[in-house]
Amino acid sequence: MKYRTIVAAFFVFAIPSVSSAQCCSAGNPSSYAFSDQTSLKARSLLISSSFKYGYSGKYFSGDQVSAMNLKTPASFSFIDLRASFGISQRFTVQTETGYYISKVQENPDPYPADRGKGLGDAAISVRYRFLKNLKHHLELNGSAGVRLPVGVFDQEKDGVKLPLTIQPSSGSLVYLAGISAAKTLSNDKWRLFAVLSAEFPQLIDSRNFYYQYGNLYNLSLAVVHPVHKLFTPALQLQGEMRSHATREAGQVVEASGYRVISLSPYIESAFAENWIVNLYADIPVYKYFNGIQLANSFKAGIKLTRRISL
Repeated sequence: MKYRTIVAAFFVFAIPSVSSAQCCSAGNPSSYAFSDQTSLKARSLLISSSFKYGYSGKYFSGDQVSAMNLKTPASFSFIDLRASFGISQRFTVQTETGYYISKVQENPDPYPADRGKGLGDAAISVRYRFLKNLKHHLELNGSAGVRLPVGVFDQEKDGVKLPLTIQPSSGSLVYLAGISAAKTLSNDKWRLFAVLSAEFPQLIDSRNFYYQYGNLYNLSLAVVHPVHKLFTPALQLQGEMRSHATREAGQVVEASGYRVISLSPYIESAFAENWIVNLYADIPVYKYFNGIQLANSFKAGIKLTRRISL
C-alpha cells in the first residue's frame, strides 16, 4: 500500500519534454508523472498512456500581451506511450514515444492554417536512487538520458516546408538531466516533492532547418494530500526558463527564450488494483518572453497507468 501511494503521488511531476510556454513547440509535450522521478522496486514495471491537448491564443512581448493585433492561435493533440522498469532497488530505466494527432497554426486570412501530424521523438533515460532514508521519509533520485529525433521532420505541404514548431519531431538530439526529492510529512497525510531538471538541445542541421534551441531549465515544487485511493489531489508550482535559440554563424534568435511560472492542479484515482487514472491541467500565471512570441494559454490531459510486478 505504501509503495502504491508513493508511486501514485509521483504522478504529478515529469521532466518536461518541451516548453510549456510554446504550445506547439516541436518535440513531445510535457506530462505529469511522479514515477518519472523515483526509482521503482526491482522487477516492477509501469506502463502508461496519456492524451494531451494544448492551446495558445495570445502573443506576448516581455510580460505583457503584445499590442500586435494578430489572431493566429495554435493548438496540439498528442498521445504518448511510456514504460519504466525497475532493474534493481536503485536503478530504473524508462522509455517513451508519442504521436501528434494534430498540430495546427492558424494564419491570417486568406492563408490556410499550417497543419502537421505524425510520430514525435523517442527518449530513454536511467534513474538512480542514491538516498532513501526511512527514518526521515526522504528519497533522492538522479536521472540522465537522451531524446532522439526519430519522428517526422522536414515535413512539407504542397512543396512548402512547415514551420519548425509544427514539425512533429523536434529534429534535435537532446541530452537530459535531473534530480528529485520526495519528503513525507504528518503520518503520510502530506507529501512534498521537488524536481530540478535541464535539457540541452543539439544543433538541427537538416534539409530545411539550421537551428539550435536554447537550453531549458525547470524547477517544480508540489504538495500532495492523499485523501482516499479514489481521490488524491495535488498542486504543483513550476518555473521554466529557456535561453535564446541560435541560427547560422551563431546568430541569436531575438524572439526566442522565455521565463514562465505555472500552477498545475491535479487529481488522481486508483480505481482498481494496479490501475491509476490522472487528470491534470497546466495554467501559466506569469510569462516573460524575449521579443514577440505566441504564448501557451493552457494544457490539459488524462493519463492511464498500469503497474505490473514481475
